[in-house]
Amino acid sequence: MLRIILSVFLTVFISITAFAEIKIGALLAISGPASHLGKPAEVILKELVKDYNKNNKEKIKLIIYDTKSHPQMAIQFAKRLISKDKVKIIIGPNTTGSALAIIPLVQKSKVVTMTLVGGTSVVEPVKKYVFKSPQKTSTAIKKIESYLLANNITKIGVIADSGGFGQDGINSLKVLSKNIEVVGIEKFNKTDANMTSQLSKLLNKKPQAILAWTVGSAGAKIANNLRELNKNILLIQSHGLADYYYIKLAGKNAEGSILPATKFIVADQLPDNDPQKPLLIEFNKKFGKLIKDSSVHAVYAYDGFKLILKGLEISKKENIPLADAIEKIKNFVSVTGTYNFSAKDHCGLDEDSMVIIKVVNGKFKLIRR
Repeated sequence: MLRIILSVFLTVFISITAFAEIKIGALLAISGPASHLGKPAEVILKELVKDYNKNNKEKIKLIIYDTKSHPQMAIQFAKRLISKDKVKIIIGPNTTGSALAIIPLVQKSKVVTMTLVGGTSVVEPVKKYVFKSPQKTSTAIKKIESYLLANNITKIGVIADSGGFGQDGINSLKVLSKNIEVVGIEKFNKTDANMTSQLSKLLNKKPQAILAWTVGSAGAKIANNLRELNKNILLIQSHGLADYYYIKLAGKNAEGSILPATKFIVADQLPDNDPQKPLLIEFNKKFGKLIKDSSVHAVYAYDGFKLILKGLEISKKENIPLADAIEKIKNFVSVTGTYNFSAKDHCGLDEDSMVIIKVVNGKFKLIRR
């Protein structure tokens, strides 16, 4: 009798353990100045979790907090996710400043965190429990440098926001661009009404192009202010602006802008032999209506979630910790690119995952692979 009771108990226990709930926290800028980053990510994550729970016995519980685009709020909610909600995985934040702010906390708590930010400094130097799904700033800068040199542009002026992402751009530019002369660097706050003064100073130094390093509405302000001062000088924006949100805000002043970007934004212009093309087109068909205007920030959330799932699969199969499992992900073709992680690389994307695009007649045009 005792043997039967133990057998039933073990069967129930194993069943419960096998299909235990997976708690995933998400820190997203759903409101505030970076809400255009957080809102698409929220929509995608909810849809992905719904699909997963529909098709798997093991369920995911997604707990989302709005960071309001503020690093201090990200810290507050990261603490809540870890201590109260007891999550072992976090997706987000959406901004480099917020991601940098929570790193000490997630590292100490050993909570695997898949950030959705561009900043290189989030993963360099490598932090054991911190990863990212978008390309690094340094990768985007390399892509820009190759475009500039191919077009005989060797003198640029740089305008960057004073936050974590802007500083990351400045740092990457100094380290990587040995063949490009930076004639001047000007900073601004993302809440500034305009950047005319900073742009005027840069134009007085006679650059061949202006490189702007920021995200969100600030990039549109720069485009508007620059075109008031100079109609013809080349404007290069960061990979964080490679989104139709930018064209919507800047209108005709976005025309001619050059940007490093994920292939997703110009999926239909890729050659048929590109291994990512079918996945990109399928993503657009499935999620395009959900996110209204195609948003690269929705893509980062999609890939972040898929990478977590792949890591969990490897973790279970090999009986190793999740952070170690993510480091073993190789040749993982997804929407942003083909990921190859390692103990030394917590981003896993190289220059081949990016293209150079140009705003032509209110649309993005692929001009360099």
